[in-house]
Amino acid sequence: MIDNIYLLIFYGILAIFILITFFLVLYIRNQNAIWEQRKLFQETEIEQQKQLLSAVIESQELERKRIGEDLHDEIGGNLSALKLMLGTLKRHEGIQDIIVPAKEQIDELIVNVRNISHDLSPPGLSMFGLYHAIDSFVAMINKSETIAISIVHEPLVEERLLAEKSELALFRIITQLIANTIKHAEASQIEIAFRPMSDRLAISYKDNGKGFDPSILTERKGIGMQNIQSRLQMIQATYQMETGINRGFAMEMSLPLDGLLVG
Repeated sequence: MIDNIYLLIFYGILAIFILITFFLVLYIRNQNAIWEQRKLFQETEIEQQKQLLSAVIESQELERKRIGEDLHDEIGGNLSALKLMLGTLKRHEGIQDIIVPAKEQIDELIVNVRNISHDLSPPGLSMFGLYHAIDSFVAMINKSETIAISIVHEPLVEERLLAEKSELALFRIITQLIANTIKHAEASQIEIAFRPMSDRLAISYKDNGKGFDPSILTERKGIGMQNIQSRLQMIQATYQMETGINRGFAMEMSLPLDGLLVG
C-alpha cells in the first residue's frame, strides 16, 4: 500500500514535470515566434524607410535638375541677350558710363547663375562620371583661393565604377563636407582620396580645421550632416568619423561595387 502511494506520488511529480516542460517549450517557441515577427517587422520597416528616403532624394534631384536647367537656359540666356543689347549701345554718346558698370554687373550675374545651375545639376556627371564632376567643383573652389583642396587617386581608375545614382549621392556628400569645412572649420587644406578595390570603393575626407567635440553629433545634428548620413545609408555605405577640438575632421567612407557597376 505504501509502495503504491510512493508510485502515485512519483508519477504525479513526473506528470507535473512533463506538463511544466511542455508549457515551457510552448512558451519558448511562442517567444521565438514573436521575436521573429518583430525582427521581420523591423526589417520591413527599415526597408520601407530606405525606399521612401530614396524616393524623396530622387525627386529632390529631379527638381534640382529641372531648376538648374531653367536657370542656365532661360535666365542665363536672357542675361546674355541683355548683355549683347547693351553692347550695341556703345556707339551712343553719354551712356558709356552706364553701360560699362551694367555689363560688369550682368557678367557677374551670368557667372552666379552658372554656378548655381551647376550646383543644382552638376555638369558632366551623367556623361563623364563622379571624378570629373568632383574635379570641376574642386577647381572652382581652388580658384577662389579660399582653401586648398587636393584629390588623390590610389590608383586612378579611368572607367566608371558606380551607377549614376550612387555617383550623384557621393557628389552631394563630398560637396556638403567641403561646404561644412569652409563654413565652420577655419581650415586651410582639404584632402580627398579615392581608393578603388576589387569589390568596394573607399573614400577618405580630411581637413586641418579646428575640429569639434564629437559628442555634439550624438546630441544634435545639423541638416547638412543628416543629409550626408541619409545619402550614405541610401547607397549602403559604411562610414567612420574622427574629430576633436583642434584635431581637424576626418571621415572614411566605403561602399560596395557589386550591384552598382555600370554595364
